[in-house]
Amino acid sequence: MTSASARFRNIFGQMNHLKEEISWTKGLSNLADFLVWNPQSVLGVSKKQYVRQIIEWSLDPAIQDKTFEQIEKIVNAKLALQMDMAEQAETYALKNKGICNAREAVRRLVYFSEDYLNKEFDIFLSLASDNYMDSLYSQFTQFNKGGAWSTHGNSNLFTFSTELFEMGMDNLAYNHTQKVLIANELKLNGGKNKDQILKYAFMLKSLIAKGFVDEDTRLVLIFISGKHEKYEKTMLIDEEINFCQKNERKFHQLLREDVIDIAREMEIYNMSWRDIMEFNKQYMNDNKLCQVEQKLLKGFNESLSKKSFIHLGLNKLE
Repeated sequence: MTSASARFRNIFGQMNHLKEEISWTKGLSNLADFLVWNPQSVLGVSKKQYVRQIIEWSLDPAIQDKTFEQIEKIVNAKLALQMDMAEQAETYALKNKGICNAREAVRRLVYFSEDYLNKEFDIFLSLASDNYMDSLYSQFTQFNKGGAWSTHGNSNLFTFSTELFEMGMDNLAYNHTQKVLIANELKLNGGKNKDQILKYAFMLKSLIAKGFVDEDTRLVLIFISGKHEKYEKTMLIDEEINFCQKNERKFHQLLREDVIDIAREMEIYNMSWRDIMEFNKQYMNDNKLCQVEQKLLKGFNESLSKKSFIHLGLNKLE
């Protein structure tokens, strides 16, 4: 029996190197992929919970003497009632638990979902110019400008091409000519995971071994979150090592000396989503942009300004 990776590659193709340019339309495909594989984002509950609820309603002893059509009508009425109860009338109202209708599902995704923001960021970055990428990332690390950038979101194309099943990265921006790999780790208000730096170090090691990036590629990890945080790299890595050592059997790959060495050489930075918005405004002021790129930057800023985690107290950007 062929593997899932082989079946995917046979249908959708594959990439062989991170320098390959991925079309922005792949970002739309990744969004559809996210919705299909995460039905809770559409239903409001997991598919298992949804099915169990329908079965429970249909097995109610009070309706066992009804016809199929009558039971179907009763279950549909219960479903409609629960969806009505879950729906909120205000944009930033807290989310109710339970099955929801399509309008409520979209509200939760657009204004509250980190996964949805990740997909927006993937499409945004795939459409941004090389000059924009040079300007954005030169704030943090040194490289010669003028090279070509390629970007990759967390997708089945990336996973089944690289076969890095244990690595849930958010977004990668790669400059092949300068041998710089930027890992954009996107957060709302949450902090980093307890093994995140070591996982990215393991990812770079694996990408080099599999020939997806050159051996002398350096990794820059940028946390983009709802607030500014100061990172002391040595302390963070030591904390991650201590955490992984408590379950060495599970994290043994992250505790390899060559992985830890990569982590210690990695550059780590932080910027907020407000920083992104301010950078976009300044970039538009400082550069003579074509209409398409102006629309791209304005549109992303507008979407960010409406997210629940930064909406309060923030005026809508022009």
